[in-house]
Amino acid sequence: MSNQWNEQPIDGPGPAPVRIATYARYEEAQAAVDRLSDEGFPVSGVTIVWRGLRQVEHVTGRRTVATAAVEGLIGGAWFGSLIGLLLALLVDTGDTNELGLIFTYLVVGAVAGAVWQAVSHALRRGRRDFSSMGRLDAETYELWVSPELVADAQRLLGVGTVRAGDPR
Repeated sequence: MSNQWNEQPIDGPGPAPVRIATYARYEEAQAAVDRLSDEGFPVSGVTIVWRGLRQVEHVTGRRTVATAAVEGLIGGAWFGSLIGLLLALLVDTGDTNELGLIFTYLVVGAVAGAVWQAVSHALRRGRRDFSSMGRLDAETYELWVSPELVADAQRLLGVGTVRAGDPR
C-alpha cells in the first residue's frame, strides 16, 4: 500500500524531486553528498530522506536513588561552578575571594543537584529504574535531488537512472 509519504520526501511548489540513490547507512548518504559538494554540485538541491524510522534505546545500567544522586551531584557541581565563575567575573564582589566564591557555588550546586535528582527518582517509585541512551535510526537513507540536477548528480555519483517515486 502506497501513499504520498512514500512517493515524495517533501510537498511544495515546483517540480517533484527525484530519488537517485538509496543507502543502508547514513554515513554513506552523507559521503555521497560530500562527494557532490566536493565536485561543486549545488547541494542545496539535495535532500536526504530517512525511511523506516525507529527509536533504538540501549539500556546502560540500573538506576537507584544513589546513582541518581551521584548524577545530580556531578551536574549540579558543573552548574554551580559556572554560576560562581560568572559571578566572580561579572559582579564586583569587593574583597571576597573569587576562588572561594566559585568553590562555594560548586558545593551548593552539587548538594542541590544531588538532592533534586535523588528525590525525583524516589518519587517515581520504581518506574524507570534504569538508565539508557537512545538514538533515532532508519532502515534506508535516500538521496533526492531537484529534477534539473538529476543527470549531473547521477554522473558524479555513478548511479543509474531512477524515476521519481521508484524504489531502489
